Amino acid sequence: MRRLVSRYSTLMRYSTVLWLPVTLGLLIGTAAAGSPWAFLGAAVLCYAAEYALGRTLPDAARPLRWGQMPPGARVLVRQAALVLLLVQSGGAGRPTIVLAALGLLLVDWLRAATLAGSVAARRVNRLPFATRNLGEGEPALPGPDTVWQARLILLLESHADLPILLFGTAGIMLDLPVLVAVGLLGTAAAAVATAAAQAPRLRRMRALLNAGRMARDVQRRVNRYKPEVVLYFTGPVTTVYQANMWLETLERLDRKAMVLVRSPEVVGALAPTRLPVVCITRAEDMMNFDLGTVKVALYPGNTGKNLHLLREEHIKHVFVGHGDSDKGPSSNPVSKVFDEVWVAGPAGRDRYRNSDAGVRDEAIVEVGRPQLGEITTEPSGGPVPTVLYAPTWEGWDNEHGYSSLLGMGERIVRTLLEQGPRLRVIYRPHPYTGRRLPEAAAVHNRLMRMIEQANRSGAGGHQVVTGADASLYECFNRSDMLITDISSVISDYIPSLKPYVVTNPDGMDESAFRAEFPSASAAYLLSPGCGELADILAVAATPGQDPLAAERRTLRDYLLGPEHPDAMTRFAAAVDALAQAGPRSTMYRVSGAAVTEHA
Repeated sequence: MRRLVSRYSTLMRYSTVLWLPVTLGLLIGTAAAGSPWAFLGAAVLCYAAEYALGRTLPDAARPLRWGQMPPGARVLVRQAALVLLLVQSGGAGRPTIVLAALGLLLVDWLRAATLAGSVAARRVNRLPFATRNLGEGEPALPGPDTVWQARLILLLESHADLPILLFGTAGIMLDLPVLVAVGLLGTAAAAVATAAAQAPRLRRMRALLNAGRMARDVQRRVNRYKPEVVLYFTGPVTTVYQANMWLETLERLDRKAMVLVRSPEVVGALAPTRLPVVCITRAEDMMNFDLGTVKVALYPGNTGKNLHLLREEHIKHVFVGHGDSDKGPSSNPVSKVFDEVWVAGPAGRDRYRNSDAGVRDEAIVEVGRPQLGEITTEPSGGPVPTVLYAPTWEGWDNEHGYSSLLGMGERIVRTLLEQGPRLRVIYRPHPYTGRRLPEAAAVHNRLMRMIEQANRSGAGGHQVVTGADASLYECFNRSDMLITDISSVISDYIPSLKPYVVTNPDGMDESAFRAEFPSASAAYLLSPGCGELADILAVAATPGQDPLAAERRTLRDYLLGPEHPDAMTRFAAAVDALAQAGPRSTMYRVSGAAVTEHA
């Protein structure tokens, strides 16, 4: 029933796009009738429908494109309606009608050129190279458009006809045909001003698109820097958190480190860092780029473009991942392609041993999680306890779906909010939430509305944290308890030694659940009905009454390795050991003797 209601709601939302053809039809009808007052009223309705649709249905562009009604087409219809009004009203002479028709044609050419320039200026994904922190004059991404320029471009795309319609209609009603020319000149001036503002950015883009010259420039700068360690990230912007979590760790190395990415958008999305950042977009440029000084490459993700660097035989390739967890993908068989796989602690080693991934035990190195040094064991310090709900996303398929969001999310948040002023809630969704299942995005939106409503009702203090509002680790330090799913969030939270709750969305037997997911061995488990949550909150929030406190200390060492030496020391030692290692034939005890064919 809920799914049926959801689909009905979606259908009703998308049906709002019909407002536009209805109002456009009304505009044409009033123009044919030759009534300027009625035409003006219909025009107001048209623009009101545009505004309302943008507010109620932000993703309206897709159904409008299917119906052959993009913004440009709607502008042309409204302009044609104005010319029809000039003809039918009888108040405009032939010269005014000709002026309007030719003027609209000229304005549309100017507008098209400006919009084309805007599209070209924004297509940074076509740049073959882009860099950060490699010195003055580097091939850096051009800066964003100014606010006024962005607004003008938006108006030219969807409302370029507005001044022309208003002045043209007023000219008919006031018997001042010259007002049509005023409207045309105003729109033309806006297009010319926008094009002039675009010119420097377009010139910059043209220079950056010169692949040969940019390749030589970037190569020269990298040769001068002489990096020894590279963090190689090839994911989309939405997964940039996987690279961001390693930036500060690499900054603390004694060896020169560099970030190498494959998408220009990622260059701008990376967190602030002192490390040089190099983007090489095209595969052929990547494989021709000289990285002769690099000794160790670190990979936070398993993606197809890893192949373009893995082919470099003089580099030692290491999979570092983006967090240890009991999820199936954390022991991916693809990891066999790397020279070494670095995990946080004994749990990561056991995970590969117990899987069919085929990763050699001697290739696994326990380095801890250097990023977790900022996590404190201190309470949040707020007037009331704070509970962090951080569910994972729905996964690439149902087999690897660990999220509680769909089945339990609303019950969890509702139970937390029912505690009233005795509790504060922080909700931090996974960045991928809703990527595969629209239902997950719908639940996420409902949770945000629930929290907003609770804040409005006077409970206050509850928070929804997304994007760059706060790092996950900041949320850890602001909380006194965590509710999460099977994910790397557990192992990252465990240094705090604070109570944590793990959801059991399939209702597995508790013993079987803890055996399959060792990271939950010191957790309070939450069944699909969430009936025990209120009792868990009462026990875990009472000082001295937390029966799992000692178990969490033991689990911390299992998940993350020993406290001494610290994780940063172990990580740096692993980098040094691999950088100083000999060729692969030495590492893998492969004989260097040539193989000859016997007759």
